[in-house]
Amino acid sequence: MSIPIGFIGLGTMGSIIANRLLLSGNSLYVWNRTKNKCDPLVSAGAKMTNTPAELAELTDIIFTMTTDSAASADIIFGKSGIMSAAKKELIIIDCASIAPDASRFHAAKAEKEGVAILDAPVSGGPKVAESGSLGIMVGGSKVAFDKTKHILEELGTLVLYTGPSGNGTTLKLIANLIMGVTIQASAEALTLASKVGIDPQMVIDITALPGTGPQTGAMATRGPRMISNDFFPPHFSANNMHKDLTEALKLGHTFGVPLPTAISSLEILDDLIKRGNGMIDSSAIITVMHELVNSSKKPSQD
Repeated sequence: MSIPIGFIGLGTMGSIIANRLLLSGNSLYVWNRTKNKCDPLVSAGAKMTNTPAELAELTDIIFTMTTDSAASADIIFGKSGIMSAAKKELIIIDCASIAPDASRFHAAKAEKEGVAILDAPVSGGPKVAESGSLGIMVGGSKVAFDKTKHILEELGTLVLYTGPSGNGTTLKLIANLIMGVTIQASAEALTLASKVGIDPQMVIDITALPGTGPQTGAMATRGPRMISNDFFPPHFSANNMHKDLTEALKLGHTFGVPLPTAISSLEILDDLIKRGNGMIDSSAIITVMHELVNSSKKPSQD
């Protein structure tokens, strides 16, 4: 039976995930601030609404995938937002990588109106999303999770219920902490290899060997982009990585856990973004590494 599902936020990942929902036979309604991003999905059978509120009137489950906490709050609670027309027992699945405190606040606020919000950020890039092989980390109402798990399983091969609201986004921050520092380590390794006369491709090849200690998804997915200076379209932008590492550091500070490698990675990202490169892939930090080698200067500390 076709389920009326809404999707808001049709960026690179959002568009792919929405298309997976459509291909799975669901009735899909879409909305995006930039209207023409809806066109490919509309051509494939989705219906576009004029506002998030209109989308809420037509659906029982709504996915949102925005850039940050403020954008998520605006889509859900703002003027003509989802909550302005939400039916009781509506379930919102927020796939954005936002601050855990924001996830908890949004869920508590919506619950007062009989609406459940699940924080459900994803792990995996565009190719993983296309194949329906994402990892999905879900926090919030167990009842709402149980009602929507079969839909989430259309999108991911690993769907984890992590517990109360905010736990999904917390786990995502921890996962992205690992990703951020391993991308930095990959950039350092490739820069060093080039400097000492080792073909950087050999570094990628040896670290791709299954079951070995150096094997890392960061090198496998970002290494080729670093070698070819291919940073657009972004797999995960420098701005987004900076946001998540900043939130991870806040989390560490709150719980008294020092994160020195995250601090170092954030400093390099700061330099990259100050050069006006926040919208390109975070693997572009290798360009900062090259400049550091060529100038023998340290990254800015301000």
